[in-house]
Amino acid sequence: MAGRGMEQRVATRAGEAVRKARTAPRIDLARRAEIAAERRRKTRAAILVAAFRLIGEERGDFQRVEDFCTAAGMARGTFYNYFNSIEQLYEMLADELSRDFDVAVHRVMETLPTATARTAAAIRYYLRAAMDNPRWGWAMVHTSMGREVFGPDVSARAKATIQDGIAANEFTIDNAELGKALLLGAGLAGILDIVRGRARRNYPEQMARQILMGLGLSSSAADTVITERLPALQPVVQGDSAINFWANRG
Repeated sequence: MAGRGMEQRVATRAGEAVRKARTAPRIDLARRAEIAAERRRKTRAAILVAAFRLIGEERGDFQRVEDFCTAAGMARGTFYNYFNSIEQLYEMLADELSRDFDVAVHRVMETLPTATARTAAAIRYYLRAAMDNPRWGWAMVHTSMGREVFGPDVSARAKATIQDGIAANEFTIDNAELGKALLLGAGLAGILDIVRGRARRNYPEQMARQILMGLGLSSSAADTVITERLPALQPVVQGDSAINFWANRG
């Protein structure tokens, strides 16, 4: 009898265990992976936003990993889970800084009939942006020093526009590489003038005029194109962008 009772208790417990296993919530591995990916995205974004806040100052080029971690409220080791070095952080930040803004600029440029008009518009938009958002301007300056000016995508697009102008006999400069260096180098220097308070309100048009003449336009042709009305940029917010020109202001 005792043995039979023990068998019944064991069977009962086994049955209960089976029922619990059947009714226990299942682990959704796909959802767990989504949560982990979202957590990583938010942490990476927090580092980039903190870096933008620090770099977007006049002395923002003198930063250490510890400074970024303190600003983001995380440990030093966390930084290296996302970036190999400060250099890589700067490269990614440069891309984030210009990505959405450049998309908005090029949506307007695609409606313009000539390379001259597109070049003038880009110069004016970028310099006006530095006037409207000095923190963005300082960050663009600091992330461009010793690196591809304004990031590789902007650089490539600028070169392509200059090449179009040469092919259409609008620009007489010897080659597109020289034209790109003139355009981006002067543009970067122009942003520095603006954020240091050395520029008047018509500075973007003045700079565009000088760059266009350097590319080979006559002064009269340059004067005409820099006075054309620019439509307001339509904000662009891409889902994976941590730094957006319109959101990260002041």
